[in-house]
Amino acid sequence: MKGAVRTMKKSVSILLIAILMMAALLAGCSGSPAEEPPASSGQAATDDPSSAPAAVEGKEPEPKGGPVKTTEVAYDGEPVTLKFIIAVDDETFRIRFKDQIEATFPNITLELAEASLDAAGLQELNARGDIPDLYVMHSGYQDMKELDMLEPLDPYIERSGFDMSIFREGVVDVIRALDPDGAGALYGMPIEDSRKALFYNKVIFDKFGVDYPKDGMTYDEILDLAQKLTTERDGVKYKGFSFGYYSHAFSQLGVNGTDPQTGEVLFAKEPAFQQFFELLDKYRNIPGMIDTSDYTYSFSNEQNVAMYIGQLQHLPLNNAVEGLDFDIVSVPEWPDHKGIGPTAPAVSVSINKHSRHKEAAWAVIAYLASEAGQMVLSRAGSPPTINSEEAVSEYAAMHIEESGKTYNIAPIFEQKPAPIAVYSPYGPLITFNYDDFINLKAKDFVKMPGKDTATFLREMEEEYAGLVKEMKVKK
Repeated sequence: MKGAVRTMKKSVSILLIAILMMAALLAGCSGSPAEEPPASSGQAATDDPSSAPAAVEGKEPEPKGGPVKTTEVAYDGEPVTLKFIIAVDDETFRIRFKDQIEATFPNITLELAEASLDAAGLQELNARGDIPDLYVMHSGYQDMKELDMLEPLDPYIERSGFDMSIFREGVVDVIRALDPDGAGALYGMPIEDSRKALFYNKVIFDKFGVDYPKDGMTYDEILDLAQKLTTERDGVKYKGFSFGYYSHAFSQLGVNGTDPQTGEVLFAKEPAFQQFFELLDKYRNIPGMIDTSDYTYSFSNEQNVAMYIGQLQHLPLNNAVEGLDFDIVSVPEWPDHKGIGPTAPAVSVSINKHSRHKEAAWAVIAYLASEAGQMVLSRAGSPPTINSEEAVSEYAAMHIEESGKTYNIAPIFEQKPAPIAVYSPYGPLITFNYDDFINLKAKDFVKMPGKDTATFLREMEEEYAGLVKEMKVKK
């Protein structure tokens, strides 16, 4: 069944709870007061220019002297145990990774490493000589560079002939853009997409006689709907729309806030910053939208939020809520960036430079990115990174297939991430990254109705210039 997913029984299983833990990797929704818990991560990808000839749509590229393109990478070496750092529980690890890898590679045992993905946790692990073989990139590769853990995957891709054209457009580009040296090296293989969706409560729309949102709407159109739904009735306050994290919308613009070479702060010069805060100005001026009282708004619990932007991984979680009648459409877009969704790096698996089992580690990474590996991950609740209608149609089927309900899934995967030319090492992080600098400043701005956009941007730029100075001192 193309473009749709089936729903599950109204009970939260252990596997659904596992989604929340996987979800903590890359997205979520706490930027405005109506959000749900954060969920997982992932993204889309394109041909890898360093390893694959240009492809014609619908045709595999002709090999030019190198290995025939494939997604099958064998491992016939000695039995090894690979340690994998990823923020999931044991049951999720078994279902998504361990079972399928050990069934495919009899000589590989996959083990969940006990370590946090921050610099302190990795330093502690390395200090005691407990060397992980595989890890997941969390918010960029700078920490891994400083710990001397980066291992470029391009040589493995070229040597094995791995077909990078299987990925959805934009996924690999985002990962390459996060190369801390700015050279576009690939340090992680994307295995779980970080797709976002606009969730909407049908009951609230029906109550107020407002048409449901559609795929491809602009932010202005969504705010027009939100204004009709932000009101009070029968003692219940309703909020028409929550951005989730405000930086979801900003990440669709694909702009650097600093010059990658000099660190000059560009908030006042770059028109996208003005565009973003003007949108927030319209949002905050909707009567009742910014409620500074202690009133509780929630999409799934109180069910008084009409629309919010959240991780696609919220789908099975929301579906498990008794009485919540909802659907999803694509995230609203900027008029001058049609077809562009929120930009966040996929959950990407990397090889530790100091691993003693790099060939086995590469075989695992390649398999998880292959169609066979992606089908298992998709059914378990990880949005696929490959361009496969079948993998999309099976999304979260393990959790929701029993109810027979369908959701508007396919259009969520049709949005592309914003093109990113060069990532500035001075930040702010150009891709979505939870409660980052942009999101924090946006939260301040919407609660300051007397502050005009130009003044706020000037003060924001001065503040960030001070942070850049501190970064340069540390270098």
